Amino acid sequence: MSKTGAYWDNEGKYQTEYNEAWKQLIPASGEAEDGWPEALRAISRIGYDYYNNGFCNLWRTWDDGDKTMDSYYESMVDYLYHHVPRELHKELTDWLPTINYGSISWGSNGDDIIDRIIDHIMVQILDENLIDINEAA
Repeated sequence: MSKTGAYWDNEGKYQTEYNEAWKQLIPASGEAEDGWPEALRAISRIGYDYYNNGFCNLWRTWDDGDKTMDSYYESMVDYLYHHVPRELHKELTDWLPTINYGSISWGSNGDDIIDRIIDHIMVQILDENLIDINEAA
């Protein structure tokens, strides 16, 4: 648990435990069990779209230039509202609209909010003994 980088780069603070939580708690498709497992899946999916696609799936831009959040991702952001501290959720929702595909500077634009939310969720998963960390060894 001594790492301090991004989970996306396999350098997250709880990377080993995160990987094990993903194996033990997150199904291959569909939603995870309600609570911390689903919260972990939600923020990880948001992070996946950010790092892989520059949020081209999260945001929908219409012919008139209006930009709205896709309902799939909006439901995940809403889910996180009930599972992370309010200040982290506010930081996430304030940060999301600032990202535009093509003008992303990964690692230096506030995207560490994804990792800090994962850290928070992982602490809860570990505190509640939701994973068998001995399987990670």
